Amino acid sequence: MRTLTIYLIIFALYLPCISVAQSDGLIASGYQNLESKNFSAAVNDFSMALKENPRDTAALSGIIRAHTLTENFKEAQRYIDLALKDYPSSAEFHMRRGILNNLKGQPRKAIADFDKALELASGPIAVSIHINRGAAHLKDENFSSAMDDFTEALDINPRSTSALNYRAFISYRMGNFDDAIQDYNKSLDLDPENAMGYYNRGMAHLRSGNKPKACADFHASCSRGNMNACKMIKAECGGGK
Repeated sequence: MRTLTIYLIIFALYLPCISVAQSDGLIASGYQNLESKNFSAAVNDFSMALKENPRDTAALSGIIRAHTLTENFKEAQRYIDLALKDYPSSAEFHMRRGILNNLKGQPRKAIADFDKALELASGPIAVSIHINRGAAHLKDENFSSAMDDFTEALDINPRSTSALNYRAFISYRMGNFDDAIQDYNKSLDLDPENAMGYYNRGMAHLRSGNKPKACADFHASCSRGNMNACKMIKAECGGGK
């Protein structure tokens, strides 16, 4: 059985609000570098900002993200510990510790962090916490709890493509292909250029026995640059692009 490639968006995270004053200078530059994937420059910007104000929450959040994205887990952990020492009631910093623990292969520790984050959370960050806790449950192969988290995220924000893609993946893994297709439909309505979404929906159509729809999705995915979809066209659809 071919393995479905899941479109994971574990770092599509809640970004802290940045004040007008913080937007000037180093912190604004740091976040711009994060978005541009210039992680070394981002670390440098946030480090200089923290020299000026070691307790700045936006700078702490930024440098934790940068170190996590570059898999410098030791430094990410150090800044998370510093942040939680100063802000023990911060839902975001508990969430970031959970993300780090999940990436380090400790999903149950991560789940405990996300539980704490949800106790403290208010506002849109709850969506990201549910998504990341769902990802930890998924890594722990607790599909039922993962499904519950992604559904709760969608109850808060029905337009979350991350939650839709995750929930669709679980439905696929459990053999509920029609449910998976429905969630991929919603996700692609929101993000119609998502090559991975077409590929994943195509796999669900293929497993449900609808090869014409599967091949249409593989062509849509291949034309958007997904090489796995191009291979599926050759294997299942009787031709090239």
